[in-house]
Amino acid sequence: MCKSVSENLVKSRNYAVAFANGGVTLIILIISRLSLLTVIICTLSVFLSSLIIGWICDKPLYQLISDRHRGEISTQWESDNIEFISEEHENLPN
Repeated sequence: MCKSVSENLVKSRNYAVAFANGGVTLIILIISRLSLLTVIICTLSVFLSSLIIGWICDKPLYQLISDRHRGEISTQWESDNIEFISEEHENLPN
């Protein structure tokens, strides 16, 4: 998978989780008898905290994505060497 697609999926997942947490919180707070300002502040707090915590927790994931793509480049280079070595092996007398 392309690096930019992987990063976009991670960002989209963070937003989806934050919206879901905010939505659940909104429903719970609307059911309870609180003022509208309290419901809005609590919902926005849960949404932003979910987004920030998701972003912080996904920093290692971004690092793994970039490391994986670095490994793919080096693997391709190593496979060229393996093909070269196998061609030399074929030319050896039995």
